[in-house]
Amino acid sequence: MSDPSPTQFEIRGADWLSLDEAQSRIFEDVGRLPAELIDVGDSLGRALAENLKATATLPPWDNSAMDGYAVLGDDIAGASASTPVVLTVAGAVRAGEVPSTPVEPGQAVRIMTGAPVPAGSDTVVRVEDTDAEANPGRVCVLRDRDRGRNIRPAGADMQLGDVVLLAGHVVTPGSVAALSALGLTSVSVVRRPSVAILATGDELRTPDRYDDVRIGAGVPESNGPMLAAAVLHASAVPVRLGTAIDDEHDLRERIESAADADTLVTIGGASMGEADLVKRVLDDLGFEQSFWRVRMRPGSPFGFGWLPRQDRKQPVFGLPGNPSSAFVTFELLVRPFLLALAGHRNILRRTVRCIAGEPLKGPSDATCFLRVGLDSASHPPRITLVGPQGSGLVRTLHAADGLAVLPDGVREIAEGELVDVMLIDDAPAAEPFRAV
Repeated sequence: MSDPSPTQFEIRGADWLSLDEAQSRIFEDVGRLPAELIDVGDSLGRALAENLKATATLPPWDNSAMDGYAVLGDDIAGASASTPVVLTVAGAVRAGEVPSTPVEPGQAVRIMTGAPVPAGSDTVVRVEDTDAEANPGRVCVLRDRDRGRNIRPAGADMQLGDVVLLAGHVVTPGSVAALSALGLTSVSVVRRPSVAILATGDELRTPDRYDDVRIGAGVPESNGPMLAAAVLHASAVPVRLGTAIDDEHDLRERIESAADADTLVTIGGASMGEADLVKRVLDDLGFEQSFWRVRMRPGSPFGFGWLPRQDRKQPVFGLPGNPSSAFVTFELLVRPFLLALAGHRNILRRTVRCIAGEPLKGPSDATCFLRVGLDSASHPPRITLVGPQGSGLVRTLHAADGLAVLPDGVREIAEGELVDVMLIDDAPAAEPFRAV
């Protein structure tokens, strides 16, 4: 315990913006980073930098949707097991081959799935509706249900010149299929932003000093690793600046070392305590504060502004030091900014309408976010709290599927009422899939 001395609490004016106002301030000046050309195989999770058009018509020809026989539909009208239609097999065509002759009346061409349909044919009869050429050179058609069917038209997937993928689209495994179908081996994507992350506080202990935690002489430094993982998850590149002690010289050195990063995120030192020095150091470096404090729980002592860096201004996010506060403010205010910087069109998490499985309570003067678990076996999904909601707790961050949103002015949502939940990862499955 330090000796008593005159108070050094900092009395700082708070803006107390609504969450919507805070997001508007942050997002209004975000620009897109430059593009870079990378291999399609490395593009997963990246945002496309430009619209991509089809350079060919796909499929390039009418093709068969079945293994069977290409015929004229009029020839098989009325075919049945008792009154089969017998056709002469004039040839065969497989995927990758070009039909050599058209189909004439009274003829059939054996055809495989994906193979080009011969000229003249308007029908492919599936092989199971025939006798599969029990007599070589002749096929008996036993049903006419396929008349006029089972032909996939040319251009059904895309026409030459079609816009297939839009700029800002995030590359998924399905997108990789589309990129390959366009004949691309490389693709232009927006560069991933670099994010310098600085955790602060004398009390923080990294794993190499965990014995201090066991004897009650410190707390685990979980924020830095958590936010580095969150940055990676947001298609950005974390740059760890380590853990600064509550010392202005140490803070200044670490902040100055982050000059090349696209964004700076500080954790802790964001309130008005005697050791909350981050804002003081930033001010000395010319920091231009946009706002401080947001009407949200957890995470109200959040700040945002710009730090002069040679010929540009670096966006700086000041996150609270409590783990749940840092997590929630990153999700709501930092992650969308990084995604916009990285060129993503959709920057906000998905929300789902759920049913409260128990009463949900929060302050009436702020937007409140509660860590909840989703039971998607019910429709709509039923949610319950995953544990105590204190902002200093870590375990609930692991257990939560989403954040239940209690809007500003809503103090309680009763059990059974509808509530919006912001998913913080992919929606969980109810149970292993079983075919009915």
